[in-house]
Amino acid sequence: MYINPYENLEGGRWVKTNFHTHAGTGEGTCGRHPIDFVLGLYRDLGYGAVCISNHDLYTDTSALSDDSFCLIQGVEYSADPHMLTIGVDKSFHELPHQAAIDETNKQGGFAILCHPNWIRKEYWPYEKLNALSGYAGIEVINTLIYRLSGSGRATDTWDYILRQGKLIYGFGDDDFHRPFDAGRGYTDIYAREFSAAGIDAAIRKGAFTASTGLSLDYLTLDGGGKIRVRVKFPTETYVNKFYYRFINENGVASESYGESAEYAMAGENYVRVDAIADSGAMLFAQPVYSSVYFAADR
Repeated sequence: MYINPYENLEGGRWVKTNFHTHAGTGEGTCGRHPIDFVLGLYRDLGYGAVCISNHDLYTDTSALSDDSFCLIQGVEYSADPHMLTIGVDKSFHELPHQAAIDETNKQGGFAILCHPNWIRKEYWPYEKLNALSGYAGIEVINTLIYRLSGSGRATDTWDYILRQGKLIYGFGDDDFHRPFDAGRGYTDIYAREFSAAGIDAAIRKGAFTASTGLSLDYLTLDGGGKIRVRVKFPTETYVNKFYYRFINENGVASESYGESAEYAMAGENYVRVDAIADSGAMLFAQPVYSSVYFAADR
């Protein structure tokens, strides 16, 4: 049986979200800009949710949510290698990684491993990825890294983990430090309820994408195992053709260019879809997967 995390997307809305945002910690720090200034930037960019996730410091922004903008609570755990602990009200930086993940999960939150290819390939060593359990996913795209050192894209790490039988998701963040970072990478979440709880439920289902500028129009799976997918730009444009790739545990299984794409599954453990525009804008969809393959992990 294959599970499609984008099945029955109805009755909700897409929420443009950034989980990795530094603000309000003062001059000379990653979060030098005031929180109200930073949140104003994200409102202007059409975001619906943001997490102020400062290094090893919980920043209570719960009172800043309103009917159109949701503040999610979280902290960036900064003992190398870094990770985001989302949905928590304290920092777990004094704990080892596994204990911090466990405590995050106990609080009803989830952990995202940050920028796996920052500075060097395997900033997050594969051995450590194998040893840890209970994390929700990785930043498959972190656009800050492109102006620092290394690669902001981590599909190589993502595919490695999936091949080990761990169902983890790909997130997108801009890792905001300065105004020119805002909006370059994000997580687009289909939430049935516009609230922190609704966003959390969508994350656990996998009903979201990582993006640098594209939106998912649809990704369906029929009874015969055929995946159909189409992406688009979020604003009105005549540009409607994109490069699509279908990736399984053996690598790239199919590539095409057009308004949409199809792929017939043939017994793979999982298939995920990448899409890219001529402009370079990218979208990474969560895998369609065999419930048997990931059964032990889930």
